[in-house]
Amino acid sequence: MPIRSTALFLALLLVGFATPTLAQQARTITFNEAIQLALQQNFDLRRTANNLEGQAATVHQRRMNFLPSLSFSTTGRRAAGRQEATSGQIIDFSSENVSGSFNARVNLFNGFADVARLQQARRNLDAVDASYDRARQATVFSVINQYLGLISAVETVRIREEDLEAQRQQLSRIEEFVNVGSRSVADLYQQQAAAAQAELQLLNAQRDVQLQETRLIRVLQLDPFGTYQFEIPDLETQPLNVESYDLQGLLNAAYNQRPDIQAQEASIRAADQGIRIARSGYYPSVDLSASYGSRYSFQNDDGVVDQLDLNRDNAVSISLSVPIFSRYANWNSVQQAQVSYNNARLQLQDLQQSIALEVRQAYLDYLTAEKQLDVTEKQEQAASQALQVAQERYNVGASTLVELQQARADYVEAASNQIQARYSFIFQKKLIDYYVGGLNPNAPLFE
Repeated sequence: MPIRSTALFLALLLVGFATPTLAQQARTITFNEAIQLALQQNFDLRRTANNLEGQAATVHQRRMNFLPSLSFSTTGRRAAGRQEATSGQIIDFSSENVSGSFNARVNLFNGFADVARLQQARRNLDAVDASYDRARQATVFSVINQYLGLISAVETVRIREEDLEAQRQQLSRIEEFVNVGSRSVADLYQQQAAAAQAELQLLNAQRDVQLQETRLIRVLQLDPFGTYQFEIPDLETQPLNVESYDLQGLLNAAYNQRPDIQAQEASIRAADQGIRIARSGYYPSVDLSASYGSRYSFQNDDGVVDQLDLNRDNAVSISLSVPIFSRYANWNSVQQAQVSYNNARLQLQDLQQSIALEVRQAYLDYLTAEKQLDVTEKQEQAASQALQVAQERYNVGASTLVELQQARADYVEAASNQIQARYSFIFQKKLIDYYVGGLNPNAPLFE
């Protein structure tokens, strides 16, 4: 009795807290809508998109480096002082003038450094682009995981509700048995405790649903003060076809199409261009410069046009810079670039090893999910028949209440395992697509 009273108190308390929230109009979100919301609003994905834009700007800047630079400079000067005239007389003087010039400069050769920098920027853009694709897949993967947890929690609530209803019906039957004297009052107390325990387990399951919804809200970056109702996809109509996967084929597919591998391969090519950039320090540099300018003096009586024409100044120059001794700075740059290149290759090998283990584990998990689907279905059928027999035996007094309660607990566990195995099997096929890099974030996962 105290257990049942506590459970009822918790239920009323939960309803009291939930009433203000339920008063708001809940926004219904389907599974496919949740995928699209995550792709639009996930912070990590948006940061990766910003990085993609930044790297595209870098490529544009590297391309513009091949063009000449052009600038205009102007100087205004006012001077005053004293000087000795040819006659030996000291006189005061002052002057005011303005000068200006256009200057252009272009590099003709720098050891192909500009070419290598452009290629490096392009390879880095490829790497960020592939990383963005993988981030989109990872976002979908995260939503799948959270939705799977929510589905499991919702199904647990359904099973607990059915169990609670069965326990209450059993309690009513035992009360009738006690009234007619065919059962002892101890059975009544035990069943009351069992019903209260089932009610408490239902409350815990409902709380788990709320926690799973909170985690899903966090993944989707939704307003935490909003009210949402997440629609569970109807997977009962989804085919449970068993796929015959080949582990070696999955590994080959992952190596060929995983965006993170493509990103790392692009990073290796970018690091290779970094070596070319470092080696350009050993080559001479040739620059071409041109300038055109003139000046105007306020003390001259000639007109502006005449002075600008008479005082014009233009020049064309070519400069050659040959490195002779850089105190091993160029050698150190090459060594550092080579280290970066070697590390990038090692990171690719480490990534391939990690991906191989992920694909292998996903493949084994799928085989396990396939077996669990068959085993749990048999377990649920056997537990259901055992519960039916135990109920009939108890009704005629051939078994104890403890045996009946154990049979019911076995059935509840079997039913929970069976529904979870079904959802796990369906989602495990999607997870294999994720691990081999074939998950399409734009395509709906369930129709």
